[in-house]
Amino acid sequence: MLAQHEEALAEKRRSAIEAGRRKGGIVGAGMAGAMLAVAEIYEGPPKEDAPVTVEASSDPTDIDKDGVDVTVGEVDVAAPPLERLAPIVTDARKPPQI
Repeated sequence: MLAQHEEALAEKRRSAIEAGRRKGGIVGAGMAGAMLAVAEIYEGPPKEDAPVTVEASSDPTDIDKDGVDVTVGEVDVAAPPLERLAPIVTDARKPPQI
């Protein structure tokens, strides 16, 4: 996977330098290479994102259906579930009626 990424990156760099050479000769190729180097310095090495795993002791509550009832410190906080409304559906092919 990493090798494929490195190959694709090298191909993009080579293509950018060749495009610079076609457009501006040796100076264009040098500028393209310099800009790639500046971009690499600015962005730094690629970071690998570690997968995040969160474990819970139970299933999450459905606050839309059950409401909220929690205690924060010594304060009880409660809110009833919201009233369920029918979805609003319009036909995009028909002009709106005024």
